Amino acid sequence: MHKNMPPIGLVLMLIIPAFVCADEYTTMKDVIIEMAGYVAYLEDSLDQEIVHMQADIITEDGTTFTRTLHEGWTYGVTAYGDWRIRDLDINVYKDVDGEWIKIVGDEASDNHPTVTVKPTNTGTYLIELKVYEFDGDYSAAHYGMLIYHELR
Repeated sequence: MHKNMPPIGLVLMLIIPAFVCADEYTTMKDVIIEMAGYVAYLEDSLDQEIVHMQADIITEDGTTFTRTLHEGWTYGVTAYGDWRIRDLDINVYKDVDGEWIKIVGDEASDNHPTVTVKPTNTGTYLIELKVYEFDGDYSAAHYGMLIYHELR
């Protein structure tokens, strides 16, 4: 090794973090930090029990998933998008004889929708998150979502 060259370990220590660090476009850190704020608020201020949390990437196609909701509970569904989303909406559908019937939806133009669902009977529900407007030319972003109900 040339006497003016730094040790290879030092070079790798300086270079590797540049390759493994997420940039502002791919990091989920802000979404998770915001989720922690929602958890604290829902549990500490509103006495809610969180029954589902998720964070993921959402595209122009939106995302859906099913969940069993139980009669006798009032559920809140809250979602939020990162800075690349201007308008995020939630729609909730109930399975009625094999067909998804919309029972509630958020129509506000915002990035933090919330809907309330009070099931008339226990069953399978489809929760849809849909981006109606991205910021600029983006077509994908990160989101977080929580489902919760009152404590008994």
